[in-house]
Amino acid sequence: MFLRLSVLLSLSITAHAQTTSAFEVATIKRAAPDEQGQFIRPSPGRLSIINMTLLQMIRFAYGEGLAYNLEITGGPSWMDKDRYDLEGKTAGQVSLTERRLMLKTLLADRFGLKVHTDSKEVNVYAITVVRSDGKLGPKVQPWDGKCGGRDAPPANGNPKSPRCGAFFRPPGMELEGGTMEIVADMLSNPNTNLGRPVVDKTGLTGAYTMQLEFQFRPPGPAGAGAPVDEFSASLFTALREQWGLKLQSAKGNIDVIVVDQASRPTEN
Repeated sequence: MFLRLSVLLSLSITAHAQTTSAFEVATIKRAAPDEQGQFIRPSPGRLSIINMTLLQMIRFAYGEGLAYNLEITGGPSWMDKDRYDLEGKTAGQVSLTERRLMLKTLLADRFGLKVHTDSKEVNVYAITVVRSDGKLGPKVQPWDGKCGGRDAPPANGNPKSPRCGAFFRPPGMELEGGTMEIVADMLSNPNTNLGRPVVDKTGLTGAYTMQLEFQFRPPGPAGAGAPVDEFSASLFTALREQWGLKLQSAKGNIDVIVVDQASRPTEN
């Protein structure tokens, strides 16, 4: 099952005055071994994280938007294996940015998490427009300002946060109210098997509704035996034919979060 975190991140919560950077009440438990699906769900007065690793929680807390371009290094081996359910409650409605700050505090308190930030130059793919006139492919349309036919939530000022939804769904990807920055962020997801981050070099600043029909390599054991090159090469073709976009090898700087310390939490 593909991670549907991104569609849930697109929820917009009206911000009210909030002076604390900590949840009023929080619980953490190991996820059930047979638990299916993973998600982060912000809702009024609450943040629910289901069946996710500490690594994934760090990416959400310290990243912007979908945060697939954020590299995380260091830390213990269990950080990307043990899965947890986390529930945080706030005194009132707070913004998604404030929830990220609260999660940082919680990870420091309950996981003993200590990190520092860095950046480095790496090999990337730069996403650009195929046609010189800037025309995009048949599965890209200017966004109409609606989310599923309803009025869109207010913009939250984060260009990497989709106004409606941006998610993987068989067979492919779908965005509504998404920018090219979000496209690049999604293509950096390990599910795409491109093997390097993707950065936006299209020069396009608008929001779009986009569908990509493509059978991504299944995550986990189901796709372990499939050759990576088969998926990455055909993805290049799908992006060119359906979206009018191409990927070119380049150098670029990425943000790095270095985990200096982390320990398993006491459950409650």
